[in-house]
Amino acid sequence: MTLSMAMTFAIAGFLLWLAGAVLIAWLAFSLGRWLGGREARREDAEHEGPVGSVVAATLALLAFTLAITFNMAHSKHNHRKELVREDAKATRTAYDRALLLPPDAAQRAHVLLAEYARIRSFDTFAQPDLPLAEVVERSEAIQRELWRGAVEHRAHPQVRFYMDALGNLTNTHAERVTMGVYDHVPLAVWICLVIVTALGMLTMGYQSALAGSRRTRAMIPLIVAFCVVLCMAVDLDRPQEGILRVDQGPMKRLAAALSDLPPGL
Repeated sequence: MTLSMAMTFAIAGFLLWLAGAVLIAWLAFSLGRWLGGREARREDAEHEGPVGSVVAATLALLAFTLAITFNMAHSKHNHRKELVREDAKATRTAYDRALLLPPDAAQRAHVLLAEYARIRSFDTFAQPDLPLAEVVERSEAIQRELWRGAVEHRAHPQVRFYMDALGNLTNTHAERVTMGVYDHVPLAVWICLVIVTALGMLTMGYQSALAGSRRTRAMIPLIVAFCVVLCMAVDLDRPQEGILRVDQGPMKRLAAALSDLPPGL
């Protein structure tokens, strides 16, 4: 799959999420208008004033819930970006401290760390078919080999600094895997947001019909705006699949720098 195709699929996926959200919101709004129309035709129809207060409160709750969800997704996205920078720094530190090993061992460690940086500098737009499980497996295999090399020379007093760097490298890798694969906005939060959105659209439709307004087209921009923000939050929570993906630039630059360095120097 080419880069342009991967980008096209990502945009199509976002638009599909957006279309689904708009459809659900519009159906809820239409249901509210139908219920409001029935109420308006009754002789003792409900007054619009109290309903307006309910609509305002529901929309305020919707905005609050949407803001919380977006902030959660955005915070996790920023943390993933920060971990890429931390991963690049940890790899470079381990590469530099590998010089504390004997020459042969340092050369072997440099070769492994250069490969480590290269396989982790992937771009899911340019390489959409890249199996991330294999990247994780190979990264952990390299870590084990680096640790074996360090343990073999642990008698050297300076090697402990290299081992500290390897510990930081391993921990950063574990945190990246956790944040990138397992740590997402909880499903319960998304369900709550969908329910509150549907209720907000329903109450708006109810008030609109109760007031006798026929200008339903004026509600379309508001519905679409809510849905766009919601879908942006969803996109931020899909770091390897959406449009807003985590930038691998720091690791790419490190991989390019290490590939130009001769091992052991």
